[in-house]
Amino acid sequence: MPPSTEALQRLSDFASGKTPVPEFEQQLYNDPDIETLLSAEGAPRFCQTGTTLFHYLIGIDLSDPGHVLNAKDLLVSLLQKHGMTIALDGAAAAEYALLLDAQPRWLDADVKFLASLLDAAPCLPSKQRKAWLRQRILELFKYTKQPPRWLQSPAWPIGDAGPLVFLGQFPVADYFHDEAAVYVFHDPAKNAFTTFVQLC
Repeated sequence: MPPSTEALQRLSDFASGKTPVPEFEQQLYNDPDIETLLSAEGAPRFCQTGTTLFHYLIGIDLSDPGHVLNAKDLLVSLLQKHGMTIALDGAAAAEYALLLDAQPRWLDADVKFLASLLDAAPCLPSKQRKAWLRQRILELFKYTKQPPRWLQSPAWPIGDAGPLVFLGQFPVADYFHDEAAVYVFHDPAKNAFTTFVQLC
């Protein structure tokens, strides 16, 4: 039985940027034709849970711009299999790239948090938006002397009131088999400290 034309069009509208994420999320959970169509497709190879594309899509966090972009990319491929040629939502790809590019090298912050910052940005051209976001990042991700020198991937903690303040890092010699460092952060809102170790 061929897939519903209406379901294919709804997926196309989302993948091309015509349908906002919250509206698509409602369709995903409430439209049986979309569920049937997506359930006939296998989950992507990198999916750890579920066996169908439907399982994958209901399991990801659609408030994360990276997950949204990935979902749209998968839907473009699905639609092509059904003879529909559409362009991936360029605005979503551009915004995700902006969220990554605006960060300094010592930061790999949660993109959901950065997207929430960008939501508050004034209406500016693309280059100025990036500069605005970069300045906002530097205002919020504070450190006492210098930013962390990560041994592994950056892991700056974000509390309920925003990013914690980086106080410093301390090398740990002759304890672990590998090179190690302890990172110390302070949460001014709770007057609490967070420490963790990275090994290299």
